[in-house]
Amino acid sequence: MTLTCYYLDDSPADPRLPHDSGRTVDYSHVLALGVEHWHIPVPSEGKYEEVDRIMEERGYRYRDFVTLNKGALGEALEPLLVINSLQDMHEFEEARYILTGHAYWDIREHPTEVWVRFKVGPGDLVILPPGMFHCFTLDEKTDLSAMSMFLEMPSRHALPRDKIADTNPYRIDYLKSIAAH
Repeated sequence: MTLTCYYLDDSPADPRLPHDSGRTVDYSHVLALGVEHWHIPVPSEGKYEEVDRIMEERGYRYRDFVTLNKGALGEALEPLLVINSLQDMHEFEEARYILTGHAYWDIREHPTEVWVRFKVGPGDLVILPPGMFHCFTLDEKTDLSAMSMFLEMPSRHALPRDKIADTNPYRIDYLKSIAAH
């Protein structure tokens, strides 16, 4: 199963809306930018055998579960959505497996710096490489449960887009890795 990918429009409207510019992006291009994707149906009994196998292959040792909706977070949801919608990068892979609900990943295409968006839903496991600038936002239903996976102790430390992040060694390595393709 592939993801539907497209260039983001320039509208300042709520980021939870689709913002589809009408210009599609080939799924293989998103993969060439370093995104990894699997579609693994969410097991009804809560045993994540295929996800566990991928975690073991990649050396992930930790996971946590998050529910993002008004019922779970109350008034804390809106500020969290704002933080998640800001462009940043990490010095580690960002791995997320969607259990319920839908969300959007926005990634920066290089070298154009144009935003590419793809929607994920239940069963989508996405891994972004270290050094890739991205945003994550829920869709208009604002209701999501997901599993995050980590190599080391869980961390959500992010570097916002600025001159320091642009010269970060993980960013430089990422740019070199996609230039090789």
